[in-house]
Amino acid sequence: MVDKIGRRYAEAIYEIALEEKKVVEIYELLQEAEDLYSNNKEFKEFLQHPLVKKEDKLDIIEKIFVNKVEIEKNILLYLIDRGRMMDIKDILLEYKKMYYNANNIVDVRATFATEISEEQKAILTKKLEKTTNKNIKLEIIIDKSLIGGGIIKIGDKIVDGSIKAQLKDMAKVQ
Repeated sequence: MVDKIGRRYAEAIYEIALEEKKVVEIYELLQEAEDLYSNNKEFKEFLQHPLVKKEDKLDIIEKIFVNKVEIEKNILLYLIDRGRMMDIKDILLEYKKMYYNANNIVDVRATFATEISEEQKAILTKKLEKTTNKNIKLEIIIDKSLIGGGIIKIGDKIVDGSIKAQLKDMAKVQ
């Protein structure tokens, strides 16, 4: 299910990012804020606590993100002001979808038994770009449980070229 609040806020933030020509910087800011909110229990509890004044919450954002430019801080301050930091993960996901769609990018997760070389990564990326007609953002995962071959996940599609899967397929045929 698509989160309507996340989408609405992401659309507004993306529009501002386009106007300010800071799409990537604001994407990185949202990632940083989401990481902090998801992984720092004290920060999350502080922002969620009903007895902490909104001014104190805004002040902590100013201090944590002191090195950010004004427009970036203002986005986070707005989310705090509206009580929407709890939706930061959904906002980030929707923002990423818009950014990827506008720039013709797709995430690809490739899982192999062993590390592949930079040359192999470049060849794989080039082949995937040609096949999908999209810019590829490649993530390599090492899974020692694979015997060999690899598994490629492009968006929602999975291509399982692992030897393990091939052996299973051969066992079904017999």
